[in-house]
Parts: sequence; structure tokens; C-alpha cells
Amino acid sequence: MPQLKSPEEKQKSAIKDWAKYSGLAFQLLGACLAGVFIGRWLDAKMQLERPLWAVFLTIFFMVASLVSLYRQLK
Repeated sequence: MPQLKSPEEKQKSAIKDWAKYSGLAFQLLGACLAGVFIGRWLDAKMQLERPLWAVFLTIFFMVASLVSLYRQLK
């Protein structure tokens, strides 16, 4: 028979879950921002007319972050 949780335990569990998932959202945001800033820096260094590195690295870092997020949630 499952043990019933007290209101305090339910609140602590909810806060813990909220912190976990908000941390994952910040991880995704940080990876996207890293791709943008590193890509823009490379584009400026190479004097490219189009932001090729910025687009490529943003997509790459976002996909890598989503794979990491999937593994953490699995």
C-alpha cells in the first residue's frame, strides 16, 4: 500500500521537480546562446557576409542539448 505524503512532503517534492525542470530549460537556453555568440564571433573573424557559423552552431548546440535533455529524462 502506498504511503500517503504529508502536505510538507508534497510541497518539497513539487519544488524539487520545478527546480529540476527549470534547470533543464536554462541548460537548453545556455546552449543556444553559446552557439549564437561563438558563431557570431567566428563569422566576424572570417568576415563572412552571412551568419553561417552562427546558424550552424546554434542548431548544432540545440540538437546536442536536446539529446542531453532526452538522456537525463530517460
